[in-house]
Amino acid sequence: MRYIRVVDGQAIKPDRPLPRNWENITNFYLLDNETLKSYGWFPYRIEYANIPSGWKPNGFHIEVGENEVVEYQDIIERTEEDLQNDIRNRWGEIRSTRNTLLTDSDWTQLSDSPLSELKKDEWRLYRQELRDITLQTDVFNIVWPIKPGTENE
Repeated sequence: MRYIRVVDGQAIKPDRPLPRNWENITNFYLLDNETLKSYGWFPYRIEYANIPSGWKPNGFHIEVGENEVVEYQDIIERTEEDLQNDIRNRWGEIRSTRNTLLTDSDWTQLSDSPLSELKKDEWRLYRQELRDITLQTDVFNIVWPIKPGTENE
């Protein structure tokens, strides 16, 4: 269990395990909770928020209760700017994945590739579908093309 020091109703020290010795009290960490509270040490816990869609974390606030100190996660509604940043970041991730897949399949289009012309055409189509991935409109539901030869996997 973690504890936090409280003075005049305010949490003043970061949460931590109890010290072994404190203010000339040996084996301080062995005292019961009521005695610890009389010295200003309260059990401490963090309560993370259940973040609904359209919201985001926004720091924490501390509440000192009679028997414990709880740090609650705060949330705020996402702004249009947040959404635009998410979309921009997601497109960056998609392009990065797409570029890796293209690089990994470059060998299929080389003149000395061991593939037949029919297989090269399948890979050529796949690679074009990868290049066209940014034409999709829902950045959060991208439909990726299937790599040739993996349809049954």
